[in-house]
This record gives sequence, C-alpha cells and structure tokens, in this order.
Amino acid sequence: MQAWRIAKRQYATDRAGTGGLYAEGRWHERGTPVIYCGASVEICALESLAHTGPVLPDDLVLVEFVLPDEDKLYRDINAADLPPGWAGSPPLRQTKAAGTRFLRDNEALALFVPSAIVVEARNLLINPHHPRFADVSIEVLRDFSFDPRLRP
Repeated sequence: MQAWRIAKRQYATDRAGTGGLYAEGRWHERGTPVIYCGASVEICALESLAHTGPVLPDDLVLVEFVLPDEDKLYRDINAADLPPGWAGSPPLRQTKAAGTRFLRDNEALALFVPSAIVVEARNLLINPHHPRFADVSIEVLRDFSFDPRLRP
C-alpha cells in the first residue's frame, strides 16, 4: 500500500515521528511520535497548503511510503462516527485523544482518518513504534513545488 507526504527535505525521511513530539495535531497530543501521510498526493497538497503560512516553502519534496498490504495492520475512523465540529479549528480534544490512544496502544501500524479539508479523503497516522514499521519503506521521489497561483 502506498501513502504520501509532502515535507521539507530535512524532515522528509524522519522515521521517528519527531514532529509529534513538539507540536500537537488534530489526531494526536503533543509528545506523541506520529507520521502523518495522505492516501493521495492531492490530499497531501491540500493539507500542506492548509498548514503553511502565506509564503510557500521552497525546499519541499514528495515522499512515497510503501506499507505492508495486510488489512490487520490498519484501523479506520469514519467521519460519520465523529462528534459535530470535529473538523473545526482548533481541533477537538476528542480527536486528539482518539489518535493518541491509537498510537499508544500500538495494536496497528496505521490509522486511517478523514481529512478535515475534504472529508471524503483519507489521511493516515503511521505509528513509528509499531513492530511492523520496520517493513515500511520511505523514499523521496522528487522536489515538490506549488503552483504560485495557489497563493495570493
């Protein structure tokens, strides 16, 4: 199975989930190692735009994650099962708690979650502490830049 990430080059192949240690996200509490990916390059681009300031970084790369194709390694959260306002800002305590619990329980490699930007699209929280994470390959495919028309 493939997953995608758009990241600054210096963080692109981080296998420790370091970002989660220093910042919280919609699906995790600060101090929790996690690697966020998208199920498509397109949702990665939208997520990156949503989390980037007015100046687009010039050191981005497209990263491909190849994960084992075994259903038992994955869990899913559906948007229909989430509380009202789950996609709002700031993120709800409930979504942070659900993702953090998944990561700490260490029962599966990745959790599929709906994107707050396009609820039909899916993101993945990859658990770098899961034993099968050793089977995940991470490769920088190319430099990535946004079309300048996407910013005013």
